[in-house]
Amino acid sequence: MKSIVIVTRRLIVGGIEKALLSMLEAIPKDKFKITLMLMGAEGELVKDIPTHVDVKFIFGEEKTTQKIWRELKKGKFKEINSLIRYRFMFKEFKTIYEREYYESQMLPILEAKYDIAIAYHTPASFPVVYVMKNIRASVKVAWIHSDVSQYEKELQPYKDLYVNYDRIFCVSEYAQMEFLKMFPRLKTKTNVFYNIINKNKLILLSEKEKGFTDEFDGIRILTIGRLSAQKGQEIIPEILSDLISNGLNVKWYCIGEGDGRKQIENAIEKHGVADHMILLGTLTNPYPFLAQCDLYVQPSRHEGYCITLAEARAFKKPIVTTDFVGAREQITHLQTGLITNFDSDKIFSSILKVLNDKELATRLQDNLSKKEFVGGHSEINKLYKCID
Repeated sequence: MKSIVIVTRRLIVGGIEKALLSMLEAIPKDKFKITLMLMGAEGELVKDIPTHVDVKFIFGEEKTTQKIWRELKKGKFKEINSLIRYRFMFKEFKTIYEREYYESQMLPILEAKYDIAIAYHTPASFPVVYVMKNIRASVKVAWIHSDVSQYEKELQPYKDLYVNYDRIFCVSEYAQMEFLKMFPRLKTKTNVFYNIINKNKLILLSEKEKGFTDEFDGIRILTIGRLSAQKGQEIIPEILSDLISNGLNVKWYCIGEGDGRKQIENAIEKHGVADHMILLGTLTNPYPFLAQCDLYVQPSRHEGYCITLAEARAFKKPIVTTDFVGAREQITHLQTGLITNFDSDKIFSSILKVLNDKELATRLQDNLSKKEFVGGHSEINKLYKCID
């Protein structure tokens, strides 16, 4: 059996994490021994890791103070000194990269050797350092989930690491294009690997729970994603206010949590849409809501591929999305959805067009039914070729 180790941060509810779980399920367990290394034990999706995957925690499940007390009881003063030194130095680093590089130096090089080692998170993150510095493997792979143009400054110190990776997978053609603008000499080792979406599983999950319970009989719009500037939900209250002013009986539901909640709540109050915009928080199973909504809207400023957009396609929902990196690989404008700029007036006009033109909405859904779904299990073959 071939061995694969995948390093990521934590399994919170998010697109990267859901894509990872789908890939873990797609790798045949009779051919590959899979190890998943997490930086931390917390995360709502830890319980969804397939049982055949060996899970390890890079920093253990203890806090630093617990580790110091444990080593003190054992009389290991050298280890205590290292832990205390690390804790104080951690606050002195000026950049995330300096901190992560030091963290990798504090950790041992693993004794085991793997066939493939994968750094699976955002392009400027600890897994990129850890896989290169602490893991021995025949092939090392970095996964690019994001539009790297949004991380240009943060990525600068990571450049030397990427040069030493054997393979780099980008989750969309546009993500690859942006990556190669920054790393043109890595063209021969860079490929597109679309996030794997298991449509049948999503449909089964949508039938496991109830979904909407508010007995609202109007138009339900849904947006899924972390509440953040990247995802753009703070623009929704203004658009929603305009929809209501145009006589539409509509509610807009947002699934997700994040540090942008307060800004969104302020915008809801400003535009007077508290009864029409519903923040549902984090849900580990958003699929009943996707199955039941009338329109899916993705108002992101930037994305790498956007898992939630792919999931909305799987449920054949009328879709309005902003024109972020990767959107045009999933949606054909006016054929399988509407693509517009990140602008409240233009998003409003696109939504109004879909809701007022029933023939258009039906055509979008019919075309999604006919279109080949990008992101099937065949993508996993690209991983196998790394060790052929």
